[in-house]
Amino acid sequence: MKSSENYKIDYPIDVKELKKYCNPSYVVIRDDKLIVSNKRYAKLSKEKMKNIERDFGIPVVYSRVYEEISEKMGRFVAKYNIINPRNNIVVGLSGGKDSLALLHLLEPYRRKFGISITAITADLNIDGKRPWGNIEENTHLKKVHEQCEHLRIPHKIISHCGNVVEMSRYLTENAKVKGIEYSPCFSCSLTRRHIITNYIHDNCETFETNGTDENKKNNSKNYNNHKNYKIAFGHTLEDNSDTILANMFKGDKIKSLAPIKEFTPMNVPFDEFGFNLDLKPCTIIRPILAIKEEKIVKALEECDIWYYKDKDECPYSRANGDGIRKRAHFVLKDLEKSIPNVREMVISSTLKTIGDDFE
Repeated sequence: MKSSENYKIDYPIDVKELKKYCNPSYVVIRDDKLIVSNKRYAKLSKEKMKNIERDFGIPVVYSRVYEEISEKMGRFVAKYNIINPRNNIVVGLSGGKDSLALLHLLEPYRRKFGISITAITADLNIDGKRPWGNIEENTHLKKVHEQCEHLRIPHKIISHCGNVVEMSRYLTENAKVKGIEYSPCFSCSLTRRHIITNYIHDNCETFETNGTDENKKNNSKNYNNHKNYKIAFGHTLEDNSDTILANMFKGDKIKSLAPIKEFTPMNVPFDEFGFNLDLKPCTIIRPILAIKEEKIVKALEECDIWYYKDKDECPYSRANGDGIRKRAHFVLKDLEKSIPNVREMVISSTLKTIGDDFE
């Protein structure tokens, strides 16, 4: 994985030439279309869009909803200082609506902030089912990879042998505090973080040293203070409000998902299965945490962007599972019929109560 200083993007069009027509920092550049992120800041009129289509031979797509979520993410990123110039962003990409929208929304930041972007798909074993595995036969995964190719964003698929269902059973049976039950989603999250943090640690130039093993070890320890590498997840407003309510239902401390959070290293042993999850220190960011899923779906549809309905494939997803988070989701969904902004109110009330005590 190249650092942003050495990150060269093979754009499908001449960006310098495009600057004569608009500000490319507010346009998503794909090899099959340009998507307007902010028409005013891009300085695009209908006539200019027609001229781009004529001179570059590529469609220019404008969606008011896409512009709306792009602007909202921009304000959220600025408020919490989530992305900085020259950051190296690794996107956890399932290919579902949220992570794929995030990938598109981040793309203009390559020109705006000079960031680099890499997408990582974790191929996980869910009790023998692998929704993100076998790209040769998995047509959905092929399309996810094609979306990255359209954006000229490097995409890696990394597999792990552990069965997340059995891993959660093992954690529950060996929990220090009896009565705690770990869901497969918890082990899935741990495994995904293990995959991505180890990929960064093994491939980033930051950690390529010619010194001793001790020097490399020290580099690893210092990684948590190296803010240039960040892992981006596509958690949404629904994810945040569901989490808050689910914690209340479980009698846990009320917490909100953090827009940006530092994670310290952790080693989770799975002796029964003969492996450990070695979680490296990392910075996790959630740039679309203030955006509703219905807006994301509409934006993708209006821009004709395909996405993987991966939640239909996972037996423990919100659509198929039967956990507390699912119940919390549908309680809020029912309340939204009479109180449209109830999710925003839940989050706002929580933040007023807990301050910066994020999860």
